[in-house]
Amino acid sequence: MRLRLNGLVTEHATLKPLASARVRIYKDGVLMRASATNAMGKYSITLENQHSYVVRVDAPGHQGKCITLDTHGMEWEGDARQSTVEVEMRLPAFCKDVDLSYFDLPMGMAFFEPATGRTRWSVKYEQSLTAAVRELMGRYDQLVNPDPTMAAALELTPFLVVQQR
Repeated sequence: MRLRLNGLVTEHATLKPLASARVRIYKDGVLMRASATNAMGKYSITLENQHSYVVRVDAPGHQGKCITLDTHGMEWEGDARQSTVEVEMRLPAFCKDVDLSYFDLPMGMAFFEPATGRTRWSVKYEQSLTAAVRELMGRYDQLVNPDPTMAAALELTPFLVVQQR
């Protein structure tokens, strides 16, 4: 079984899709593919098993983000099925008063198990980021959008939204 990654890149404040955002896929540390999102902010790629991937997205005027995906594991010979995971990355626009370079770190670490088709996310890693992301985006939202009724929720999930099917 192989993993199909369907990605969506949106603007943090408006949640509007970012067309032509740059998407770079690194396989085992080497750039495998560079492309752009379509008019709806979407991209898609099927990943090979037994590799480590970094998916890095960015757009002009916005802070980029990345995730890691590991596809190492036991495989069933001849299994041509495909599992799909959908990931939304919400990119904040640059703000001169807030250093957003923290988002250069992976915002999520996923592990795909080819034999079962399951993708699991490292909850421990996510928890290690949550406090820093909350603090950073709290400052960001106060400066960019000081109206608290309009500010985005300060949870990690709005910065990396994942669904699996």
